[in-house]
Amino acid sequence: MPEAPLRIASNTWPGYEPLYLARSLGYYDDSQVNLIEMTSASEVIHALRNHTIEGAALTLDEVLTVMEDGYQLKVILVMDFSNGGDVLLSKPEITSLTQLKGKNIAVEYTAVGAILLNGALNAAQLSARDVNIIACSFDEHQVCYAQADAVVTFEPNRTNILALGANQLFDSSQVPGRIIDVLAVHTDVIDSHPKALEQLIKGYFQAIDYFNQKPQTAAELMKARLQLTPREVLLSYQGLHLPSLAENLDLLRGEKSKLEEIATDLSIFMHERRLLSHKVSVEALATDRFTLEVNP
Repeated sequence: MPEAPLRIASNTWPGYEPLYLARSLGYYDDSQVNLIEMTSASEVIHALRNHTIEGAALTLDEVLTVMEDGYQLKVILVMDFSNGGDVLLSKPEITSLTQLKGKNIAVEYTAVGAILLNGALNAAQLSARDVNIIACSFDEHQVCYAQADAVVTFEPNRTNILALGANQLFDSSQVPGRIIDVLAVHTDVIDSHPKALEQLIKGYFQAIDYFNQKPQTAAELMKARLQLTPREVLLSYQGLHLPSLAENLDLLRGEKSKLEEIATDLSIFMHERRLLSHKVSVEALATDRFTLEVNP
């Protein structure tokens, strides 16, 4: 009996784009892999909870948020570490972090937003009580920037807001290894869709190889979805580290994987910040089953 279609969703983010590059290059043509584009992470999470998709590209904190409600998820791929891709941007007249005292800062109510803002405030020797925090979803970041004094955001909004004259005061390279994007699926999908998952991961790494070998051609294929010029597409990857196949194997393997160690620390951070009602168990969160199938 053939496998049912494998539906994988994501919002727009350069770290997720190699999946769509793989689709553009035809790597998923003869497969059951079906990529679904959504406008926000909230929409992706809603679909994951409703089981209208089998898996999703999400930040690790978003995975923990879904698991908090009892959903069983498995991480099968580490897609990127933000190394400057997430930023705090201010209005032109604000040129230092210390000037944020008493100002309005728009931020998405996620651990990524909390990690970035927490790092920026610590660097300025400020606390959350010293600023006015305004909740702002990803698809509203440009609108929120117009209305607030500063915004925590990421690509492609970063490029568009900088073009308005914003100052970049802080970025995720100053909190290294804290913001991670992964590909997660419902645990039962591991056994119900093994062939499609193998093709999904194989196509992803083929697309990474293509991007590394032909960056200009790849950027041309990626520009429409990201709504950036080819040059801006390539620049957006300067703030990201895309782990290789070897790095993925290192992060995902073992009974107590390195990813699980990172997720444990993140769960504690989120619980302390009241982003989780309880610490989430991340035992056996990761699997290297599908990365092991990729020929290096």
